[in-house]
Amino acid sequence: MGVLCSSAMEAFGGPWSLKKLDCVESYAVNYLKVMQNQAWALHYVDAFAGQGKQQLKTSALDLGFLAEDEEARVEFLEGSAMRALKVSSQATRGFDQFIFIEASHQSKEKLAERARSEWPGLADRIRVVEADANTAIVDYVRYTNWKQTRALVFLDPFGLQVRWETIEDLARTRACDIWYLFPIGGVIRMLPSSGPMNASWEAKLDSLFGSTDWRDEFFAEEKQGELFGDASRIKSANESRILAYIKKRMQSVFAGVSDFAVLRNSTGYPMFALLMGITNPSSKALNTARRISNHLIANLNR
Repeated sequence: MGVLCSSAMEAFGGPWSLKKLDCVESYAVNYLKVMQNQAWALHYVDAFAGQGKQQLKTSALDLGFLAEDEEARVEFLEGSAMRALKVSSQATRGFDQFIFIEASHQSKEKLAERARSEWPGLADRIRVVEADANTAIVDYVRYTNWKQTRALVFLDPFGLQVRWETIEDLARTRACDIWYLFPIGGVIRMLPSSGPMNASWEAKLDSLFGSTDWRDEFFAEEKQGELFGDASRIKSANESRILAYIKKRMQSVFAGVSDFAVLRNSTGYPMFALLMGITNPSSKALNTARRISNHLIANLNR
């Protein structure tokens, strides 16, 4: 999970945060079962690994009752990195290498200490990299022998940090299953209802989508005057349209793409959409990954 603060434990999320971690953990369990008799080296990559544990704030409303002071209940839960280590330790055959990427030095140090102290038997398989996730993924893809390696990758940014080039680099390996927590809430907040858009936000969305045609997808022209035919842009994109667009973009580079689950906060606002890109074009691998991921996504959507 991406870092929100460099001091103290990360504070983030709600029930939706727990659900996506459960989903990715369940997929890792199934992934290792499917791969247990294969000769490939198996990697688990968490590109926004955080500190390994997350402080989960759950409101009284989310708990189903109203506390007198209406303060949030605070829980601590394992992040995806620690869950991957747990799953691997319990599997018949676990991951051969863990690559945990974290940009914050303090969080990276805490994660390294936590991971190796709680799972000393796996310490020699753990690499904790202090770097920007996009840069680290480029290096990881470049220096990994993909003829001998398969990887399960989790892209779990806090905001719009993932560049489209990172998605493309992973897709070209033809050897990864990639869970992507797409920041639909951030995209919605950036799109003005009408009028010009902040230029830096436009550039950010260009980087996120790897294209400029989202402007045509998300905006329509409105005639302002009959005499001169002046036009201005108005937002035509809703949640469904944005989700359809990112799925179409992912289908342009992946062999297969799962369904998606929309993760909402306690007021129903869409925060993220979780979906998987499958790079292996083999029909057997593709069908297996899509069947398992779609089953887990369906459970998330209930």
